[in-house]
Amino acid sequence: MAAEGAKQPPLMRVLAPPVRWAMHAIQDMQVEGAENLPAGRPIIAVGNHTSHLDGPVAAVALYEAGVIPHTAAKADLFTIPVLGWALRQLGQVPVYRPGVLSTPADGSSLSTLGELSDVIGSGGSVLMFPEATFTRDPEQWPMRAKTGAVRLALEHPEAVVVPFAHWGNEELINKWNGKIEWRAIGRSRTSVRVRFGQPVDLSDFRGRVVTRDLLSEATECLMAAITSELTELRPGVPREPRWDREKNGDPYNKIDARNQARAKNRGTRLRSFGAAGLGCVALAGYYMGRRRK
Repeated sequence: MAAEGAKQPPLMRVLAPPVRWAMHAIQDMQVEGAENLPAGRPIIAVGNHTSHLDGPVAAVALYEAGVIPHTAAKADLFTIPVLGWALRQLGQVPVYRPGVLSTPADGSSLSTLGELSDVIGSGGSVLMFPEATFTRDPEQWPMRAKTGAVRLALEHPEAVVVPFAHWGNEELINKWNGKIEWRAIGRSRTSVRVRFGQPVDLSDFRGRVVTRDLLSEATECLMAAITSELTELRPGVPREPRWDREKNGDPYNKIDARNQARAKNRGTRLRSFGAAGLGCVALAGYYMGRRRK
């Protein structure tokens, strides 16, 4: 079941068909637990973060379950001609990070949460990855997360917090250098499973003074629910206690810093690629629409 057209941004009606086709073409995508996504209420969907495809895969899974997803994406993407405009038209929200050139004077993590809060306040649903970056756990289990998702949940008791996990396509795109494993692409070669769990009950944290300890405890409840769903999708035993970059370190810190430096040098190429890529997707959506007629 695709999301109801009347609630969609107009551009989403054009882009959704080719994006859905692409996500199902490059991998065998299976979704479980869609019945845990309640109709008629704002949803805060929270999941684990292991690859570049997490956002598109989760967004398509939500869309096909009837939920219009609003995601938080890197602010750099919003500076790319055409692509940035399209992301705004689709109702997506930029994530501002300190020290990044694209971050405006009034841009911060709080301004990002403010925009996401406005989406929920207007009845919309948001897709979030509480870890805020790829997990650093060597076995790719969820690591200690940020508190943004919990802050939104406590601010909006009308929203339903639904945990989800995904597993299977981590090797399609190297998350540190962007290299694509072309031989793994295809429904017969790679599969990804997405599993939505039952809503997380945060009632024990409501009506209390919001402190750092309370936010951390509530966030761990979310991460425990996500991890529980993930154990149903993959082998192995989750790390206890959870990987914490402040205590356990960041084994990919040097690689991440090198990639950020390279990203600054390829800004012009990225802008050109983004504009051309979006044009191709839009054109594909147009012709697919005509073929249905």
